[in-house]
Amino acid sequence: MCNSNQLKANYQADVDPVKSYQEKCKVNYDFYEQVINTKGSRKEIYSDMILPHTGNAFPVKQGQVIRFEQKPSLHNGRTQILDVQFITPDLKQWSDHLNNGPIEGLNLKLFSGVWTQSQYMEKIATVVADEFPYELLDDKNTSHMFFAAHCCPEWIEMTHGKEANVNSCQENFIHGFNRIPAIQAIKDEKKRRETVQFFADKNDINIFQGNRFGQDENGITRCFLSPTPQVPDGTGVEFYAEKDCYVVVSNCPYADQALPFPEADPNPVYITVEDTGILPYSSNHLNINHGWEDRIYDRIYSKDMTAKPID
Repeated sequence: MCNSNQLKANYQADVDPVKSYQEKCKVNYDFYEQVINTKGSRKEIYSDMILPHTGNAFPVKQGQVIRFEQKPSLHNGRTQILDVQFITPDLKQWSDHLNNGPIEGLNLKLFSGVWTQSQYMEKIATVVADEFPYELLDDKNTSHMFFAAHCCPEWIEMTHGKEANVNSCQENFIHGFNRIPAIQAIKDEKKRRETVQFFADKNDINIFQGNRFGQDENGITRCFLSPTPQVPDGTGVEFYAEKDCYVVVSNCPYADQALPFPEADPNPVYITVEDTGILPYSSNHLNINHGWEDRIYDRIYSKDMTAKPID
C-alpha cells in the first residue's frame, strides 16, 4: 500500500492532461503569417468607434480582421481598456473561457486562438496583431490581454456604494448583445432579456489591461491588475475571424485603471474591419467529432442513470 510520501510526485508532462491538450492545438504559423502579410493590401469593409460608456456588436465575416486601435493624444492622453466577446450570428457558439484556458493559457498574445464552448470547441478567432509596447509594463510577468471576468453592478455598488451611478461592463455588454439581429428577433421580452443576460454573464477577453497572475500572501493564485501605460497613437490589436461572428465590445468604465472608478474618464477606441482575401484553412481545427450530446445521453440512459424518485 502506498503512503502519502510515495504518492507525492514531481511534475510529469506525459501525464499532464493540459499539456496533452496543448500539443494537439499547435499553431499553423505558415497560414497566419500569410494572413499577417496581407496588411496594407486588405479591403476596408467599415470603420467605427466604441464610445465611452457604451457597448456595441460589430459584424465580422470569416477571413476578415477586426482591429482595435488606440489614439490617446486625440483625447485625454490615456489608454482605454476594452472587454471583448465573440459569438456566431445564430448564437450557437461563443468565445469560451473554459476551453481557452487549457489550450492558450490565461493570457493571449500573437497567434493565440479564441475557442468556442464544449460540444463545438472550434476556433472562432485568432490574434494576428499585438502591437502593445510590453516594455512599458511593470515586468516580464505582466501582460495586457487575458480571459477574465468584467465589472458588474454588484461589484460597483459593493465597492463604491449605491450613489456610484456609473455603468459597468455588464451594462455595456447588455447594450451590445441587444444589437445582434438574432437577439432583436426574439419577440418575447422576458426571453430576450434572459438570453442577453446569459451572454453578458460570460467571461471575456480583456485587452489593453495591465495584468499578471501570481500568488498572494496566503499562497492563493490571483490576478493583479495594474494601470495601463499610455501607448503610442496607432497601437492596435487585431483578431482574424475564423467564422462569421459578432464581436461584442464594452468600453470599460475603468478607462486605463489609473484613477479610482468614479473619477475614471474613458476614451473612444477606433474599430476597423478589413477583408484579408484569405479564408480560414479549416472549419474544424481539431478534426474531431462534434454534436456529441445525443451520444452522451444514450450512454447515460444505457447505464440506467435516469432520475428515480426518492423513497
